[in-house]
Amino acid sequence: MYKITATIIKTGNPPIDWCRFSKEKLTSAQCEKMFFKAKEAGRSFGDSVTLENFRCEKVQKEEHTSVSSLV
Repeated sequence: MYKITATIIKTGNPPIDWCRFSKEKLTSAQCEKMFFKAKEAGRSFGDSVTLENFRCEKVQKEEHTSVSSLV
């Protein structure tokens, strides 16, 4: 499991801190594609975003303690 964090920068909007968990390791470019909004005919040229402070870290699965082991 991977924890992906970044700051989303989109023109005309304030920066947003973002976090996602993924089974696969992703690159900054792959994550930017998730946020790309395709252009609408006659309305826009498509909205792209950039990511700053991008990190993709492997995290350990949490070990759950069973109730019977606590008794």
